[in-house]
Amino acid sequence: MASFNTVAGCVLASALFAMVVGKVSNAVVHPHKLDKPALAVSNEAPTQTAAAAAPIDIPPIGPKLAGANVEAGKAIFMKQCFTCHTTDKGGANKVGPNLWDIVGRKKASHAGFSYSSPMTAKGGDWTYEDIDHLIFKPTAYVRGTKMAFAGLAKEQERADVIAYLRTMAETPKPLP
Repeated sequence: MASFNTVAGCVLASALFAMVVGKVSNAVVHPHKLDKPALAVSNEAPTQTAAAAAPIDIPPIGPKLAGANVEAGKAIFMKQCFTCHTTDKGGANKVGPNLWDIVGRKKASHAGFSYSSPMTAKGGDWTYEDIDHLIFKPTAYVRGTKMAFAGLAKEQERADVIAYLRTMAETPKPLP
């Protein structure tokens, strides 16, 4: 019975200690109430749509494509892009769509892939310039894209990747 009394005494002493510490800490610390909420919530619609994002200011890729290295582009693609994309004719979609015959293809049109609404709203066909802008900085080209890729900053690397993607078609599109 003595051990029960000891345990009960310890529990009560711990509870009393916690209560005293709580009271003392409330007396020492005075919380500051904000005059207005820290995060403002608005019911207004955004003024700019994802499809109307400002264009990226990068030089045209056409001149670089003439001297682009397809093998270097394939190496970059395998290192940077292959995790999410395939380039085989009739190849499966991964996290991103299959890129076979991408140049000249309608945007957001590969069968069996669920594109984001902003990508679907982009419209048009994939040109060399569009591909360049997308792989330069996907989130700037299509605000709200599901593509989680930081982009390729080096112009020559982008040209090499685009040159490689151009060869992934039965009839490659002419260079600009």
